[in-house]
Amino acid sequence: MRGGRPNCHAGPKQPGGTLTAIEGDHGSTFFYPDSEAAKKTIQCQVELQKKAGGNANIGRELYPLLNKSGFASIHISPRMVYVDSGKPGLVDGFTKNTFTAMIEGVRESAINAGLIDERTFDSGIRGLVRTTETDGVFCYTFFKAIAIKQ
Repeated sequence: MRGGRPNCHAGPKQPGGTLTAIEGDHGSTFFYPDSEAAKKTIQCQVELQKKAGGNANIGRELYPLLNKSGFASIHISPRMVYVDSGKPGLVDGFTKNTFTAMIEGVRESAINAGLIDERTFDSGIRGLVRTTETDGVFCYTFFKAIAIKQ
């Protein structure tokens, strides 16, 4: 899968071939402290990706997509990334420099598309950054699929 678009046709074409896919799901994010502005800011990335033909929530759709594409023995397992200050490498590497940076990267596009105003977007980013403080928590789920072509 590339850019949130199903790429099952690029997988095994011969019966018995296997496919492994790992996809995220932006709808799976939850965090402490909670922030409505952060949820709205994340939703901007989801909407922009949808407008571009992608799906930022594709993780939850792996089973039906693979089933529809002729795969069998489909096994889906959620892989949660749980981050708190006891995991400083994940705080920096995942919450700050991966997820928050990705969301922050759509600021101009989201505002120009009328999805959100500057103040709410910036407040949402502050809410995400707030989860990286000593008492913050950030969770995100990836879905791993393994399937066999029929």
